[in-house]
Amino acid sequence: MSKQADGLFSIGEIAASLGITRRIILNYEAKGLVIPDKKDGKTSNRYYTIDTFTRIRTIRSLQNLGLSLDEIDGYLNGTSDMDELVTRLIRLRNELNLKIETLQERIASKSGREITRITLPPQTVYVRNRLSTDIADRTVFLRETAYTAMQTYGTVTDKRMYFIEYQPDYPNLLTYCVAVPPESEGEHIRHLPAEPALCIYHHGSYETLDQSRKQLLNYAAAKNIHLKGIIRHTYLEGPPQRNNPSGYITQVAALL
Repeated sequence: MSKQADGLFSIGEIAASLGITRRIILNYEAKGLVIPDKKDGKTSNRYYTIDTFTRIRTIRSLQNLGLSLDEIDGYLNGTSDMDELVTRLIRLRNELNLKIETLQERIASKSGREITRITLPPQTVYVRNRLSTDIADRTVFLRETAYTAMQTYGTVTDKRMYFIEYQPDYPNLLTYCVAVPPESEGEHIRHLPAEPALCIYHHGSYETLDQSRKQLLNYAAAKNIHLKGIIRHTYLEGPPQRNNPSGYITQVAALL
């Protein structure tokens, strides 16, 4: 059979083009997601049209986004809950954006830090307040707060997990915040709106964070920018990811 004349692709050609194995395509067939457009009766070789190639490419793309084959089957046949799939994909996009932000900061020049205007995203957090001047005490309390929040409400993966807030004049009176699902309600739950802010990324130990805070405040004063009076430290990478404190990355934001 001349597959070129018939405008068909072999299973090997499709696998090579998409960077997948023949076994993956055969698994799609076993799940009923794909049907060969032509089979050689003597050799059992499979051949596919350009439309089927596009279908296989779509399946692989959705699978790479984290959808199961059953979910993909529902998507292709119009039987899945589209709102639920959209919500999942938005959450995945947010997770990727967070990881990209962290990686960009990891490779950024530490000597060329810039102050930028950003919008802090809305999110729901579990909060506890504590007066503390000791870094070790703050770290332990944040971990305890995170544990309680997760045990009580669960967690989310598409938001920054931990941050603290305080007023510049009272830097030792801290509000500890842990991200929880948006539907959470309770005594210690706050639903934070999107907030404009001045932002700088601090590379280094927590003991030197005041340097970045002062840099933000001095910048705002020099530019006559009115601040809301709240500083937020969002922890991008710390002890769980980096053994050396010099590698810690913290987003320091002054709310506008």
